[in-house]
Amino acid sequence: MRIQVLFILLIAIVFTFLSNAIAGTDIYKYVDKDGNITFTNRRIGNAQKISIASFSRNSEQSGVRSSSPRVKDTTQKERDVMRRQILEKELLAEEKLLTDTQNFLSQIKSNPESGNNYQEKAVQLKNKLFLHQRNITALKKELTKL
Repeated sequence: MRIQVLFILLIAIVFTFLSNAIAGTDIYKYVDKDGNITFTNRRIGNAQKISIASFSRNSEQSGVRSSSPRVKDTTQKERDVMRRQILEKELLAEEKLLTDTQNFLSQIKSNPESGNNYQEKAVQLKNKLFLHQRNITALKKELTKL
């Protein structure tokens, strides 16, 4: 019985370390063939890394020591400022793309073309709107963490 408990505890510890190793603090920007931009914390082929990994202060505050190397507070502040600037720049770009897409969709709806071409364009634009809204939400969420 005691061996089973130790085995389960060992599995839980390994799972905890494995999940922490998999979860990254890097942000990647991926642009697909249609020009849709997606931001993610998972590495995607041909995605551009847009942030620098930073030392997590949250783990220190909870009493758990991080396995990340210790950096100077000034260095961390510089990284945080750079990350915030990158995220704010990307947020502005996404908001502009959202507005442009909304305007284009309004133009198409006010002047519908005949046939499936109108429907296809409207669906594509609605999909782009959804992606821009999702990206904006994700960027705002990241900015609130800083």
